[in-house]
Amino acid sequence: MDVKVGDRVSIDAFKVGQPRRSGVVKDVTKGISGSRLSIEWDDGSRTSLMPGAGTLIVEGRRSKAKKTNSKKASGSKKPKAKRKR
Repeated sequence: MDVKVGDRVSIDAFKVGQPRRSGVVKDVTKGISGSRLSIEWDDGSRTSLMPGAGTLIVEGRRSKAKKTNSKKASGSKKPKAKRKR
């Protein structure tokens, strides 16, 4: 399972007739027996769980921050000073 902090996930209800729960992954702890996820649900509650295979659905990935290029464009360089002879 490739779940990362910030991913939006959902899980089916444990009882018949209850709606599916959706939330955001707040923490991922990897261990020998698998990953433990801390999920903040849409209703504000928080749960720590180790989902079994096929029980957790990743609905959306977190958005990656845009990288900015701090280098100036090649056409914006200052002209070099002329040397006196």
